[in-house]
Amino acid sequence: MTTPKVFIVIGPAGSGKTTIAQQTAQEHDAAYLDKDRICGRFVEFALKAAGHDPSDRESNGFYRENVLPLEYETLMDVAGANLRLGRSVVLDAPFGAYFAVPDYLTRAAEEFHWPPSEIIVVRVHVPQTLLRERLTRRGLERDRWKLAHWDEYWAAHGSLDCAWSGVRFLDLNNEKSLPTEG
Repeated sequence: MTTPKVFIVIGPAGSGKTTIAQQTAQEHDAAYLDKDRICGRFVEFALKAAGHDPSDRESNGFYRENVLPLEYETLMDVAGANLRLGRSVVLDAPFGAYFAVPDYLTRAAEEFHWPPSEIIVVRVHVPQTLLRERLTRRGLERDRWKLAHWDEYWAAHGSLDCAWSGVRFLDLNNEKSLPTEG
């Protein structure tokens, strides 16, 4: 059996993560795991049930402290189930809350019993002006807070500086779609 691969596609909302992640899954015959598709309905329900706006996740302390960790734990658990079957996976999620934790992936792999696998982090970059234009054009409710608080959002989510160890980084400028090793 060949060593499965874990492709983690990161970038801010509107950067093209989903498109890149889906293309990567097709190219590598990998399972496509989108955090929002796996957990989105439950997250919205939990936020509404707790009396919070389901579209405001960036500034919501309840979400960040209680719900966000469960989303990522679920994603990593589902990834582990696929990897144990020998299936490569593509994870489509921002992951920004965990960029500063060097051993985040090592701990997740251990906790969720990932077999040995090659981890490739695809950082999807896009210029700030183009990103804002894309979010405005797509008109999603979940982007309302981001656009209303643009400077704060960009300051927190515009950088893809990631301290993860034991991974290979691949940078992709989604304005031109040209990958470069990093």
